[in-house]
Amino acid sequence: MDKFLTYVGGLIGGYVLIKVPVEEITALSGLNTILDVVGSLAVIVFGGTLVVRGVLSLLGK
Repeated sequence: MDKFLTYVGGLIGGYVLIKVPVEEITALSGLNTILDVVGSLAVIVFGGTLVVRGVLSLLGK
């Protein structure tokens, strides 16, 4: 259960990185693209991990 919560936390964290509004802060506006890329990669990795672990759990491995 601990690994599941870690993966879900990573998935939520990636989503938050994609949605964080940095346009209003002029010093951070250049980070928008970087945060989108890192967030997208986090969502893909943690989402894929959840799918794979779920399938393995269904198969009993």
